[in-house]
Amino acid sequence: MDQDSHDWIVFHRVRFHAPVDGTNSPFPGPKRAEVWRFYPASPQGPNGMRTNVSDEWGGFGVYPSRSSAEEVFEMPGKHLAFLADAVEEFHALLVPYSHRGKVNWRGIVKENETFTTCKTDPGGPLCVLTSAGYENPGPDDLPRIVKFIREVDRVQDFYATLPDNIRRAVFSGGGVDGHDGVTVSLWRTDAAMMAAAYKQGHHRDQMDYQREVGHFDRSSFSRTRILASKGTWDGGDPVREMS
Repeated sequence: MDQDSHDWIVFHRVRFHAPVDGTNSPFPGPKRAEVWRFYPASPQGPNGMRTNVSDEWGGFGVYPSRSSAEEVFEMPGKHLAFLADAVEEFHALLVPYSHRGKVNWRGIVKENETFTTCKTDPGGPLCVLTSAGYENPGPDDLPRIVKFIREVDRVQDFYATLPDNIRRAVFSGGGVDGHDGVTVSLWRTDAAMMAAAYKQGHHRDQMDYQREVGHFDRSSFSRTRILASKGTWDGGDPVREMS
């Protein structure tokens, strides 16, 4: 694996001592990051939209080299001041090896080019990143956005029933910095992920609905391998559980 021929990702999942309102208030990221997306895992509010308020936050930075990514991974507290208020942290060094779709994570919508992927699958624990977004949404789009948010949470509930889905979360960015959010899922095996995503189940039902009716205007799907990790997520080490 050529360590400088592809992007490197450092994923962070944090729980704070109290809920934080991220509305139009993104946390600053590491200066070395080419991309920084970090959002709350907030519930639906009375209006059907995300509240942007949560004690659980997660996201990632994208780096052009392994050395710049490892510097942040090894010493996250040096680069992320908000970690001083965290009561739980999980950090993972990721290599993207498959990426397709449209997503606004770099300030503009890019298709199949948001991540430069590794030419060969390096192997290791699987972490999947997905996104969905809208093109100039207006009042007429509100019902389908509300429905999509509800169904995303139901997909998470479905994944939670699967023994090979180790962790999962939806981190929503629209109300924080206007960019697409990210859904993160960790899987014990590739086969389990493929079965959950494409065979019978609530995720497959929503994929069929998207093709026939349309939840959203764009989406992306990225597969990454966890090369290193540290910390806990909901009190346990998910990478150890994956193995």
